[in-house]
Parts: sequence; C-alpha cells; structure tokens
Amino acid sequence: MLKKLIPFALVALHVGLAYGGSGGRERFTAPQPLPPETPVDANATFKPVPPPDWSTMNNAVGTFTTLTGFYDYQSNGGSVQHIQVNPANGNIHVTYMLATDSTAAGLNLSRRVAYAFSSDGGVSWNNFSNVTVPNRRSGFPTIDLLQGANAGLPVIASHPDGTPTIATLFVDSPEGTGLFSELTPPPALGQTLEPIWPHVGSASDGSMIVAASQNNQTVTTGVGWHNRMQNDFATWNPTWDMWPGDVQSGGRYPVRANGTGRVGILWNTSNGTAVAGNRLRESTDNGVTWSAPVNLFPPRVVGADTMYPYVHCDFVYNGDVPLYVFSEFNINSTGTDLQPDIVFYSAATGFVVAVPYDSTKYYFDPVNQRFHRDNLGWPSIGLSGSTIVVAYQGFQQESDARNYRYSDIWMVTSNDGGNTWSAPERITDTPNQDERYPSVSKWNAPGVANMVWSQKSQSGLYAFPGGADTVRSFQVFLRKTLTSVGEGETGVASSFKLSQNFPNPFNPGTKIDYTVSKSGPVSIKVYNMLGQEVATLLDQDLSPGQYQVTFDGSALASGVYMYRMQAGSFVESKKMILLK
Repeated sequence: MLKKLIPFALVALHVGLAYGGSGGRERFTAPQPLPPETPVDANATFKPVPPPDWSTMNNAVGTFTTLTGFYDYQSNGGSVQHIQVNPANGNIHVTYMLATDSTAAGLNLSRRVAYAFSSDGGVSWNNFSNVTVPNRRSGFPTIDLLQGANAGLPVIASHPDGTPTIATLFVDSPEGTGLFSELTPPPALGQTLEPIWPHVGSASDGSMIVAASQNNQTVTTGVGWHNRMQNDFATWNPTWDMWPGDVQSGGRYPVRANGTGRVGILWNTSNGTAVAGNRLRESTDNGVTWSAPVNLFPPRVVGADTMYPYVHCDFVYNGDVPLYVFSEFNINSTGTDLQPDIVFYSAATGFVVAVPYDSTKYYFDPVNQRFHRDNLGWPSIGLSGSTIVVAYQGFQQESDARNYRYSDIWMVTSNDGGNTWSAPERITDTPNQDERYPSVSKWNAPGVANMVWSQKSQSGLYAFPGGADTVRSFQVFLRKTLTSVGEGETGVASSFKLSQNFPNPFNPGTKIDYTVSKSGPVSIKVYNMLGQEVATLLDQDLSPGQYQVTFDGSALASGVYMYRMQAGSFVESKKMILLK
C-alpha cells in the first residue's frame, strides 16, 4: 500500500499513431513503420524457461541486475528510460521488459514488466523473487521517481492487458520493496485502440505526467489528448485535444519534469499530416496548463546535406533549461548508409553535433535494420553534477552467424554546457556480444554515470520474424567513473563538500550538489544578505554519498543569497544569485 494519498495531479496522454513506410532503398523514402502491438490468444498458455547463470556471458561489462528474458525489442519510439537513482539516498531502481517463454507463441503471451532494486551502488540487486509489474501480460515500461510528499518512490508506466489495454501507472511503497500498487487508469477514449507505449515523468508537486500513443498503423486518425487526474485517484478532468488538426506518428517519446514546476513532452513526427521534426509541448505549472506545440527540430540543411530527425530522442532539465539529444540522418545520401549523427541542442548552444557520423566506428547493418536502421542511435542523456552524459548504441563490423551486426554501447560527455564534447568512448568492447538500448539515470552523483542496457549473445531481433537466433537477453548495470569532471568532483565520498549551485545566476530554480562522508545529520539552509533564514532545503540524517537538492526561488525577490551546509563540525557557505 502507499504510505499516504499521493498528490498525483496530472496525467497527460500523447496520442498519435504508427505509420507506414517502405523497405530497402537507394535514396531516401519514408521511414520504416514502428511495429504495432501484437494481439494474443487469451486461452493460450506458455512454459517459462529457467534463466542461465550470468557468468556464462562472455566478457561482460558491468553487473547483472537479475532481469532477463527473451523479449529483445525494448522501445517502440524514443530512447528508453529504464533506470533512476534517488538523489536523497543513492538507491538505484531499474525496470526491464522480458518474456519467460522462448517459443514463437509463448514469447508474446509471457511478456512481462520486471523491476529490481539496489541500495549498495549496483553491487547487488533484489528482484523480490522475480516481481512483475503487474503479474499479467504487459510491456514497454519506463520508470521515474516521485517528487513532492512521496519523493523517491519509484513509478513505472506500462500497458498491461486489461479491458481495455491502456497506459497504466504502478507505484512502489515503501521505496524499494517491490510492493507496487496499480493506480486507476485514465478514462478510455472509447475508440478501438487505446493509448499504449507510455512514458512517465513526475512533476514537482507529486503529480505524474504520461505520454502515450495509439496502437494504430493507419494515418487517418490520431490526435493528442491531455488528461488531468485529481489527487483523489478517481476523478479525471475532461479530455483535451493536445495537437488539433494533425495526425501524429506513433510510438513512445520522453516526458521530463524538474523541481520547479516545469514539465515537457518531446515527440517525433515522421509522416502523417504533421510536418516532420521533434516537437515539444511544455508546462510551467506542473502540467495544469500547456504551451502550444513547437517544432524544435525540423529537417535542417547543412551544406549539401539535409538532416532528418529520427525517432531516437531524449532530454533532461538542467534547472529550468531543457537539454536535448536526438539522432538524425542525411536524406540526400545515396545507397543504404544514411550517414547518421547524434545532435545536442540547448537554447544557449544551438545545434551541436555530439557524435559525428564515422564509418570507421559505426557500421551499417543492411540485413536486419527494420527497427534499428541507423548506424548509431538511441541516445540517452543524464547529468552528473555539471557534466552532461550521453550514452548511445553503435553497430560494429563484427557480425553473428546470420550476418547481423553486433552493437556496442558508447558514451560522450560535455563539461561546458554542451558546447564541446569528448571523443566517443566505447563502453562495451565485447566480442560476440550484442548490447543495445542504453539508459542513463537523469540524476547522477558528480563523477559517475549510472546506466543500464540490454545484452545478448546473438544479434538481430528475435521479437519480430526475421530469422534471428533465439537467445536470452540480460539487463546490465554499470556505474561508470567519468574521467573528466569538475574540480573536486569524484565518485567516492572521501570528504564533506558543498558545490556551487548550477545554473547561477538562476530563475527561479537551481540545483546544489553536495557530498557526505560520514553518516549523521546534515542541513542545508538559505539566507538573505541580512542573515535571515529564508528556506530550509535539507535537514535529515544521511549516509555517506553524493547528493543533489533543488532550490525554488520563485517566492523570493531578485538578489544575492547565501546557502549553508552543516554536518557535524563541517560548515561551508556559498553565494548564489537569483535574477528575475
């Protein structure tokens, strides 16, 4: 049961539709369609297959989260969100889609959403005897951590079988116990196909925002809907049309929220009646009202090339500033190699190519790229202190016996707000292993990046007919130490430290990283220049680790403020500037 009534005020439904496209080509045509959800026979049965020992995986990088199964297609649209780290205590929460039956019939029927938890930095994991969320057919989960009165509780969005099958939310309480409660689903649209493939983000007031799309392969219907759920867990506001007049692409795309009331929904449109691009709709009041949709990234001309944004997209808030990352490809390229790259964008930097196309690093796979068509893609973005981290997948020269190329996980970082980027680092240089679907926690302690991905011993996609070998996939966790971090930042809490807030100046929200080296009471308070206390950001017992707190200055006047951390005999203060 939940600790208390959680003030989930909002659930927004992004409803689009999947689209049609053609296959192989020598020049650009419409993108391949995202696959529809496959119906199952309610009377069918399946036989679970026991998992093998993780140690049988060759040259594995990272640790096994205990989540494993045969369903190897983890996202139908934007980048996945399978991991979140709690800033207050360092607890790690992960989710994964799996199937326990490897047969063609049982694969779809036995599909489930699983959850695991670590309280020791990912060294060991508890899957609560293979808890599934819920214990019936489900799929395509995303995970976030609640804010507000129930801060830190994990919430998973997925679409379980039901009447109807629709995007649904599940909350674990107390944190990390695997005792998920299924919340009242949003009201049905009353159409043949309801919104599925959800993405969830938790707003600062404790409400939850969900984006989902209809399981529809036509382009004759499909508009967006926005619903607000009141905090009685039963009453929904009337449904609003979020994107009137346009038919949208289907699939799943990210929802993000910060600590000061901002919420964003980013989605890709590749055909239908909408102009192609990656579009944003944003709220500044925890999703009560929304801006008009803006096409942030339409196709852009770079010299003789026209770069076309693809479905792989993600973003994160740095204070009130959204930082975007997405994959794009050159529609003017000849042949089948689309010369993709990965682009970073913020209002301050504009378009910056974070990962350039490089045929010596990333190879096109012409055999089985129906749903993974780019040489590199699926970027996932997170923050480690002031460092921006982007993990992505790239196909390699090596291939399996069926000539499907293996994929590896790569990473780039930026320490100057995204203006410049490190050289790509190959995280999983693992022969005869296929690693895909990277996910980086949105919050990470300074000096480290917590990430998960899917790994298996054969390439290709078994979840869809195409001749790929039937093998089990594993979810792998890595706590990656960053080689280029800010001064004094490390992945180990060796001493107390209070970092400079960022952004600074700020309006109205900012973040403060701090390090605790000894268990005990810790407080962080804010004072005006007269020495009067204006806010208490933290006052509780903490274990050693690296943490982050968000300060909302919306109720204060512009000016210079001091924030002060005290932990035992350690006391440190710093200045910050609120500029409205």
